[in-house]
Amino acid sequence: MTRLTSLPLAIALSLMLAAPAPAQGLFAPQVIVNGHAITGWEVQQRIQFLTLLRAPGDVSKVALDGLIEDRLREEAARQAGITAQDAQIEQGMQEFAQRANLDADQFIAQLEANGVARETFRDFVTAGILWRQVVQQRYSGTITINDADIDRAVEASGTSANVSLLLSELILPAPPGQETQALRAAEDIATRVGAGESFAEFARQYSASPSAPNGGAIDWTPVSKLPPALRSVFLALEPGQVTQPLEIPNAVALFQLRDITETAPTQAPMQIDYATFTLPAAPDTAGRLAQIQARADTCDDLYAAARATAPEALQRQTVPVAQLPADLAQPLSQLDNAESVILNRGGAEMLAMVCTRSPIQDDPVSRDQIRAQLMNQELSSLADVYLAQLRDNAIIRKP
Repeated sequence: MTRLTSLPLAIALSLMLAAPAPAQGLFAPQVIVNGHAITGWEVQQRIQFLTLLRAPGDVSKVALDGLIEDRLREEAARQAGITAQDAQIEQGMQEFAQRANLDADQFIAQLEANGVARETFRDFVTAGILWRQVVQQRYSGTITINDADIDRAVEASGTSANVSLLLSELILPAPPGQETQALRAAEDIATRVGAGESFAEFARQYSASPSAPNGGAIDWTPVSKLPPALRSVFLALEPGQVTQPLEIPNAVALFQLRDITETAPTQAPMQIDYATFTLPAAPDTAGRLAQIQARADTCDDLYAAARATAPEALQRQTVPVAQLPADLAQPLSQLDNAESVILNRGGAEMLAMVCTRSPIQDDPVSRDQIRAQLMNQELSSLADVYLAQLRDNAIIRKP
Protein backbone atom coordinates (compact mmCIF):
# COMPACT_ATOMS: atom_id res chain seq x y z
CA MET A 1 0.00 0.00 0.00
CA THR A 2 2.81 2.35 0.86
CA ARG A 3 4.52 1.76 -2.46
CA LEU A 4 1.26 2.33 -4.39
CA THR A 5 0.36 5.62 -2.69
CA SER A 6 3.88 6.99 -3.02
CA LEU A 7 3.97 6.45 -6.79
CA PRO A 8 1.79 9.48 -7.74
CA LEU A 9 3.82 11.62 -5.36
CA ALA A 10 7.05 10.48 -7.02
CA ILE A 11 5.62 11.29 -10.45
CA ALA A 12 4.48 14.72 -9.28
CA LEU A 13 7.91 15.48 -7.81
CA SER A 14 9.66 14.38 -10.97
CA LEU A 15 7.41 16.64 -13.05
CA MET A 16 8.11 19.59 -10.77
CA LEU A 17 11.84 19.01 -10.92
CA ALA A 18 11.66 18.71 -14.68
CA ALA A 19 9.67 21.92 -15.13
CA PRO A 20 11.38 24.44 -17.40
CA ALA A 21 13.28 27.29 -15.78
CA PRO A 22 10.92 30.06 -17.01
CA ALA A 23 7.94 28.47 -15.19
CA GLN A 24 9.94 28.31 -11.98
CA GLY A 25 11.10 31.91 -12.47
CA LEU A 26 7.52 33.11 -12.77
CA PHE A 27 7.11 32.60 -9.02
CA ALA A 28 10.47 34.14 -8.13
CA PRO A 29 10.47 37.57 -6.43
CA GLN A 30 10.55 40.49 -8.85
CA VAL A 31 10.46 43.27 -6.25
CA ILE A 32 10.82 43.19 -2.47
CA VAL A 33 8.96 45.81 -0.41
CA ASN A 34 10.11 46.08 3.21
CA GLY A 35 10.98 42.38 3.11
CA HIS A 36 7.72 41.28 1.41
CA ALA A 37 8.12 39.82 -2.08
CA ILE A 38 6.10 40.51 -5.21
CA THR A 39 6.42 37.61 -7.63
CA GLY A 40 6.48 37.63 -11.39
CA TRP A 41 3.21 35.71 -11.37
CA GLU A 42 1.52 38.45 -9.34
CA VAL A 43 2.78 41.10 -11.74
CA GLN A 44 1.52 39.19 -14.79
CA GLN A 45 -1.83 38.57 -13.13
CA ARG A 46 -2.26 42.24 -12.21
CA ILE A 47 -1.34 43.29 -15.76
CA GLN A 48 -3.93 40.95 -17.20
CA PHE A 49 -6.53 42.08 -14.67
CA LEU A 50 -5.97 45.78 -15.43
CA THR A 51 -6.01 45.08 -19.15
CA LEU A 52 -9.44 43.48 -18.83
CA LEU A 53 -10.59 46.58 -16.88
CA ARG A 54 -9.25 48.78 -19.70
CA ALA A 55 -6.99 50.67 -17.30
CA PRO A 56 -5.35 53.67 -19.01
CA GLY A 57 -1.64 54.46 -19.14
CA ASP A 58 1.35 52.11 -19.07
CA VAL A 59 -0.41 49.03 -17.70
CA SER A 60 2.85 47.28 -16.76
CA LYS A 61 3.96 50.26 -14.67
CA VAL A 62 0.51 50.77 -13.17
CA ALA A 63 0.38 47.08 -12.23
CA LEU A 64 3.76 47.07 -10.46
CA ASP A 65 3.07 50.39 -8.71
CA GLY A 66 -0.28 49.05 -7.54
CA LEU A 67 1.24 45.87 -6.12
CA ILE A 68 3.95 47.86 -4.33
CA GLU A 69 1.34 50.13 -2.80
CA ASP A 70 -0.78 47.10 -1.84
CA ARG A 71 2.18 45.71 0.12
CA LEU A 72 2.49 49.06 1.91
CA ARG A 73 -1.25 49.12 2.65
CA GLU A 74 -1.14 45.57 4.01
CA GLU A 75 1.87 46.36 6.18
CA ALA A 76 0.15 49.47 7.58
CA ALA A 77 -2.88 47.33 8.41
CA ARG A 78 -0.75 44.71 10.20
CA GLN A 79 0.92 47.39 12.28
CA ALA A 80 -2.48 48.82 13.21
CA GLY A 81 -3.86 45.38 14.09
CA ILE A 82 -6.44 45.58 11.31
CA THR A 83 -7.70 42.52 9.42
CA ALA A 84 -10.31 41.97 6.72
CA GLN A 85 -13.07 39.50 7.51
CA ASP A 86 -14.26 37.01 4.89
CA ALA A 87 -17.71 38.61 4.85
CA GLN A 88 -16.18 42.04 4.14
CA ILE A 89 -14.10 40.65 1.30
CA GLU A 90 -17.04 38.82 -0.26
CA GLN A 91 -19.14 41.97 -0.04
CA GLY A 92 -16.32 44.01 -1.61
CA MET A 93 -16.03 41.54 -4.48
CA GLN A 94 -19.79 41.62 -4.96
CA GLU A 95 -19.86 45.45 -5.06
CA PHE A 96 -17.01 45.54 -7.57
CA ALA A 97 -18.72 43.00 -9.83
CA GLN A 98 -22.03 44.89 -9.71
CA ARG A 99 -20.44 47.78 -11.61
CA ALA A 100 -20.27 45.39 -14.57
CA ASN A 101 -23.90 44.32 -13.93
CA LEU A 102 -22.70 40.90 -12.79
CA ASP A 103 -22.65 39.05 -9.50
CA ALA A 104 -19.30 38.06 -8.02
CA ASP A 105 -19.40 34.48 -9.33
CA GLN A 106 -20.20 35.64 -12.88
CA PHE A 107 -17.45 38.26 -12.75
CA ILE A 108 -14.90 35.74 -11.45
CA ALA A 109 -15.90 33.27 -14.17
CA GLN A 110 -15.17 35.90 -16.79
CA LEU A 111 -11.83 36.70 -15.17
CA GLU A 112 -10.82 33.04 -15.07
CA ALA A 113 -11.85 32.60 -18.70
CA ASN A 114 -9.32 35.34 -19.51
CA GLY A 115 -6.51 33.92 -17.39
CA VAL A 116 -7.00 35.90 -14.17
CA ALA A 117 -7.21 33.78 -11.02
CA ARG A 118 -9.90 34.29 -8.37
CA GLU A 119 -7.10 34.88 -5.82
CA THR A 120 -5.84 37.85 -7.86
CA PHE A 121 -9.25 39.52 -7.70
CA ARG A 122 -9.64 38.67 -4.01
CA ASP A 123 -6.20 40.08 -3.11
CA PHE A 124 -6.96 43.24 -5.09
CA VAL A 125 -10.20 43.82 -3.16
CA THR A 126 -8.70 42.84 0.21
CA ALA A 127 -5.90 45.42 0.00
CA GLY A 128 -8.48 48.12 -0.61
CA ILE A 129 -10.64 47.06 2.32
CA LEU A 130 -7.65 47.03 4.66
CA TRP A 131 -6.53 50.46 3.50
CA ARG A 132 -9.97 51.98 3.98
CA GLN A 133 -9.99 50.76 7.58
CA VAL A 134 -6.46 52.06 8.16
CA VAL A 135 -7.41 55.52 6.90
CA GLN A 136 -10.62 55.58 8.93
CA GLN A 137 -8.83 54.55 12.11
CA ARG A 138 -5.97 56.98 11.60
CA TYR A 139 -7.81 60.11 10.45
CA SER A 140 -11.58 60.01 10.97
CA GLY A 141 -11.29 61.55 14.44
CA THR A 142 -9.07 64.38 13.21
CA ILE A 143 -11.43 65.88 10.60
CA THR A 144 -14.05 68.46 11.52
CA ILE A 145 -16.67 69.52 9.00
CA ASN A 146 -18.46 72.46 10.57
CA ASP A 147 -21.74 74.13 9.70
CA ALA A 148 -19.93 76.93 7.87
CA ASP A 149 -18.32 74.39 5.51
CA ILE A 150 -21.73 72.88 4.78
CA ASP A 151 -23.34 76.32 4.40
CA ARG A 152 -20.80 77.26 1.72
CA ALA A 153 -21.52 74.05 -0.19
CA VAL A 154 -25.27 74.57 0.11
CA GLU A 155 -25.09 78.19 -1.04
CA ALA A 156 -22.98 77.13 -4.03
CA SER A 157 -25.99 75.07 -5.14
CA GLY A 158 -28.11 78.19 -5.59
CA THR A 159 -26.86 78.88 -9.10
CA SER A 160 -29.23 79.78 -11.93
CA ALA A 161 -31.89 77.18 -12.57
CA ASN A 162 -32.06 78.22 -16.25
CA VAL A 163 -28.57 77.04 -17.23
CA SER A 164 -28.02 73.75 -19.07
CA LEU A 165 -24.71 72.08 -19.86
CA LEU A 166 -23.64 69.78 -22.66
CA LEU A 167 -21.09 67.45 -21.09
CA SER A 168 -18.97 64.42 -21.88
CA GLU A 169 -17.95 62.01 -19.13
CA LEU A 170 -15.10 59.58 -18.53
CA ILE A 171 -15.45 57.21 -15.57
CA LEU A 172 -12.41 55.24 -14.35
CA PRO A 173 -13.05 52.41 -11.84
CA ALA A 174 -11.42 53.08 -8.45
CA PRO A 175 -12.21 50.30 -5.97
CA PRO A 176 -11.36 50.97 -2.31
CA GLY A 177 -7.59 51.25 -1.91
CA GLN A 178 -6.94 51.88 -5.61
CA GLU A 179 -8.04 55.52 -5.68
CA THR A 180 -4.48 56.85 -6.04
CA GLN A 181 -3.82 54.89 -9.23
CA ALA A 182 -7.13 55.97 -10.75
CA LEU A 183 -6.44 59.59 -9.82
CA ARG A 184 -3.02 59.48 -11.46
CA ALA A 185 -4.49 58.01 -14.63
CA ALA A 186 -7.24 60.66 -14.67
CA GLU A 187 -4.71 63.46 -14.13
CA ASP A 188 -2.65 62.16 -17.04
CA ILE A 189 -5.70 62.09 -19.30
CA ALA A 190 -6.74 65.62 -18.26
CA THR A 191 -3.24 66.91 -19.02
CA ARG A 192 -3.15 65.24 -22.42
CA VAL A 193 -6.58 66.56 -23.37
CA GLY A 194 -5.43 70.02 -22.32
CA ALA A 195 -2.50 69.59 -24.71
CA GLY A 196 -4.84 68.84 -27.60
CA GLU A 197 -5.62 65.11 -27.53
CA SER A 198 -9.20 63.92 -27.93
CA PHE A 199 -11.32 63.50 -24.80
CA ALA A 200 -13.78 61.39 -26.83
CA GLU A 201 -11.05 58.92 -27.81
CA PHE A 202 -9.95 58.49 -24.21
CA ALA A 203 -13.58 57.97 -23.15
CA ARG A 204 -14.14 55.35 -25.86
CA GLN A 205 -11.00 53.49 -24.82
CA TYR A 206 -11.08 53.68 -21.03
CA SER A 207 -14.44 54.83 -19.65
CA ALA A 208 -16.56 52.35 -17.71
CA SER A 209 -19.70 54.44 -18.37
CA PRO A 210 -22.46 53.36 -20.79
CA SER A 211 -21.68 56.56 -22.73
CA ALA A 212 -18.21 55.25 -23.68
CA PRO A 213 -19.17 54.10 -27.22
CA ASN A 214 -20.36 57.69 -27.88
CA GLY A 215 -17.07 59.16 -26.72
CA GLY A 216 -18.56 59.93 -23.31
CA ALA A 217 -21.16 62.34 -24.76
CA ILE A 218 -24.30 62.83 -22.68
CA ASP A 219 -27.41 64.92 -23.37
CA TRP A 220 -28.09 68.47 -22.25
CA THR A 221 -28.24 68.55 -18.44
CA PRO A 222 -29.91 71.35 -16.42
CA VAL A 223 -27.59 72.66 -13.73
CA SER A 224 -30.42 72.23 -11.22
CA LYS A 225 -30.26 68.45 -11.76
CA LEU A 226 -26.56 68.21 -10.90
CA PRO A 227 -25.28 67.42 -7.38
CA PRO A 228 -24.97 70.70 -5.46
CA ALA A 229 -21.26 70.20 -4.79
CA LEU A 230 -20.51 69.93 -8.53
CA ARG A 231 -22.43 72.89 -9.91
CA SER A 232 -19.76 75.50 -9.29
CA VAL A 233 -17.12 73.14 -10.74
CA PHE A 234 -18.93 72.83 -14.09
CA LEU A 235 -19.92 76.49 -14.28
CA ALA A 236 -16.27 77.51 -13.92
CA LEU A 237 -15.38 75.73 -17.19
CA GLU A 238 -15.17 77.16 -20.69
CA PRO A 239 -16.35 74.97 -23.60
CA GLY A 240 -13.62 72.44 -24.39
CA GLN A 241 -12.15 72.49 -20.89
CA VAL A 242 -11.97 69.42 -18.63
CA THR A 243 -12.55 69.21 -14.88
CA GLN A 244 -9.91 68.08 -12.46
CA PRO A 245 -10.42 64.42 -11.45
CA LEU A 246 -13.55 64.13 -9.29
CA GLU A 247 -13.84 61.29 -6.80
CA ILE A 248 -17.20 59.52 -6.81
CA PRO A 249 -18.13 56.22 -5.13
CA ASN A 250 -15.72 53.52 -6.36
CA ALA A 251 -14.60 55.61 -9.34
CA VAL A 252 -12.85 58.76 -10.53
CA ALA A 253 -14.62 60.95 -13.09
CA LEU A 254 -13.54 63.51 -15.64
CA PHE A 255 -16.01 65.78 -17.42
CA GLN A 256 -15.52 67.92 -20.49
CA LEU A 257 -17.82 70.89 -21.11
CA ARG A 258 -18.87 70.91 -24.77
CA ASP A 259 -21.40 73.75 -24.65
CA ILE A 260 -23.51 75.85 -22.29
CA THR A 261 -26.87 77.55 -22.73
CA GLU A 262 -28.60 80.08 -20.49
CA THR A 263 -32.11 81.39 -21.00
CA ALA A 264 -31.85 84.03 -18.28
CA PRO A 265 -29.30 84.78 -15.54
CA THR A 266 -31.88 84.44 -12.78
CA GLN A 267 -31.05 83.30 -9.29
CA ALA A 268 -32.85 80.25 -7.95
CA PRO A 269 -35.44 81.16 -5.28
CA MET A 270 -33.80 81.33 -1.89
CA GLN A 271 -34.98 80.71 1.64
CA ILE A 272 -33.57 82.24 4.80
CA ASP A 273 -33.14 80.80 8.29
CA TYR A 274 -33.08 83.77 10.68
CA ALA A 275 -33.46 84.53 14.38
CA THR A 276 -34.86 87.54 16.24
CA PHE A 277 -34.25 88.41 19.88
CA THR A 278 -36.74 91.03 21.07
CA LEU A 279 -36.79 92.98 24.36
CA PRO A 280 -39.23 95.67 25.51
CA ALA A 281 -37.95 99.21 25.11
CA ALA A 282 -36.06 100.41 28.21
CA PRO A 283 -33.07 102.67 28.89
CA ASP A 284 -30.67 99.70 29.04
CA THR A 285 -32.25 97.53 26.30
CA ALA A 286 -29.90 98.60 23.51
CA GLY A 287 -26.88 97.93 25.75
CA ARG A 288 -28.16 94.49 26.73
CA LEU A 289 -28.74 93.54 23.10
CA ALA A 290 -25.28 94.83 22.18
CA GLN A 291 -23.76 92.53 24.82
CA ILE A 292 -25.72 89.55 23.47
CA GLN A 293 -24.65 90.47 19.94
CA ALA A 294 -20.99 90.59 20.97
CA ARG A 295 -21.14 87.08 22.48
CA ALA A 296 -23.17 85.41 19.70
CA ASP A 297 -21.09 84.02 16.85
CA THR A 298 -23.96 81.91 15.47
CA CYS A 299 -27.74 81.70 15.87
CA ASP A 300 -27.30 78.73 18.21
CA ASP A 301 -25.46 81.00 20.67
CA LEU A 302 -28.64 83.01 21.16
CA TYR A 303 -30.37 80.13 22.95
CA ALA A 304 -28.17 80.52 26.04
CA ALA A 305 -29.00 84.23 26.20
CA ALA A 306 -32.69 83.44 25.89
CA ARG A 307 -32.57 80.95 28.75
CA ALA A 308 -30.90 83.56 30.93
CA THR A 309 -33.35 86.32 29.95
CA ALA A 310 -36.70 85.19 28.60
CA PRO A 311 -37.18 82.14 26.38
CA GLU A 312 -40.04 83.83 24.53
CA ALA A 313 -37.67 86.63 23.47
CA LEU A 314 -36.04 84.37 20.89
CA GLN A 315 -37.83 83.40 17.69
CA ARG A 316 -36.24 81.42 14.85
CA GLN A 317 -37.81 80.48 11.55
CA THR A 318 -37.09 79.58 7.94
CA VAL A 319 -39.10 81.28 5.19
CA PRO A 320 -38.67 82.07 1.48
CA VAL A 321 -36.79 85.34 1.13
CA ALA A 322 -39.73 86.76 -0.82
CA GLN A 323 -41.98 86.23 2.23
CA LEU A 324 -39.85 88.17 4.72
CA PRO A 325 -41.69 91.04 6.43
CA ALA A 326 -40.99 94.28 4.57
CA ASP A 327 -39.27 95.92 7.55
CA LEU A 328 -36.86 92.96 7.90
CA ALA A 329 -36.18 92.19 4.24
CA GLN A 330 -33.91 95.18 3.58
CA PRO A 331 -31.69 95.02 6.70
CA LEU A 332 -31.30 91.24 6.49
CA SER A 333 -30.36 91.47 2.82
CA GLN A 334 -27.24 93.40 3.88
CA LEU A 335 -26.03 90.61 6.20
CA ASP A 336 -23.93 87.52 5.59
CA ASN A 337 -24.51 84.28 7.48
CA ALA A 338 -23.98 84.68 11.27
CA GLU A 339 -24.07 88.49 11.01
CA SER A 340 -26.62 90.48 12.98
CA VAL A 341 -28.14 93.95 13.35
CA ILE A 342 -30.05 95.75 16.15
CA LEU A 343 -33.32 97.32 15.04
CA ASN A 344 -36.21 99.22 16.56
CA ARG A 345 -39.34 97.43 15.46
CA GLY A 346 -42.80 98.44 16.59
CA GLY A 347 -41.54 100.19 19.69
CA ALA A 348 -39.37 97.24 20.79
CA GLU A 349 -35.63 96.71 20.43
CA MET A 350 -34.67 93.66 18.37
CA LEU A 351 -31.51 91.80 17.51
CA ALA A 352 -31.93 90.08 14.11
CA MET A 353 -29.38 87.51 12.89
CA VAL A 354 -29.08 85.57 9.62
CA CYS A 355 -28.44 81.89 10.34
CA THR A 356 -28.16 80.49 6.80
CA ARG A 357 -29.46 81.04 3.28
CA SER A 358 -30.12 78.18 0.90
CA PRO A 359 -31.83 77.61 -2.45
CA ILE A 360 -35.38 76.31 -2.52
CA GLN A 361 -35.24 73.01 -4.39
CA ASP A 362 -37.70 70.30 -5.36
CA ASP A 363 -35.25 67.82 -3.84
CA PRO A 364 -34.09 69.34 -0.55
CA VAL A 365 -30.34 69.45 0.01
CA SER A 366 -29.23 66.86 2.54
CA ARG A 367 -26.77 68.46 4.91
CA ASP A 368 -25.77 65.02 6.15
CA GLN A 369 -24.99 63.95 2.59
CA ILE A 370 -22.92 67.07 1.96
CA ARG A 371 -21.09 66.54 5.26
CA ALA A 372 -20.28 62.96 4.20
CA GLN A 373 -19.02 64.16 0.80
CA LEU A 374 -16.76 66.76 2.38
CA MET A 375 -15.52 64.20 4.92
CA ASN A 376 -14.66 61.71 2.17
CA GLN A 377 -12.77 64.38 0.24
CA GLU A 378 -10.68 65.19 3.31
CA LEU A 379 -10.02 61.51 4.06
CA SER A 380 -8.99 60.87 0.47
CA SER A 381 -6.49 63.74 0.54
CA LEU A 382 -4.99 62.55 3.83
CA ALA A 383 -4.82 58.96 2.55
CA ASP A 384 -2.87 60.06 -0.53
CA VAL A 385 -0.36 61.93 1.63
CA TYR A 386 0.02 58.98 4.03
CA LEU A 387 0.58 56.48 1.21
CA ALA A 388 3.19 58.77 -0.34
CA GLN A 389 4.98 58.93 3.03
CA LEU A 390 4.91 55.15 3.36
CA ARG A 391 6.42 54.79 -0.08
CA ASP A 392 9.11 57.40 0.60
CA ASN A 393 10.12 55.56 3.78
CA ALA A 394 9.95 52.05 2.31
CA ILE A 395 12.87 49.89 1.26
CA ILE A 396 11.94 48.81 -2.25
CA ARG A 397 14.51 46.72 -4.12
CA LYS A 398 14.96 44.07 -6.76
CA PRO A 399 16.46 40.75 -5.57
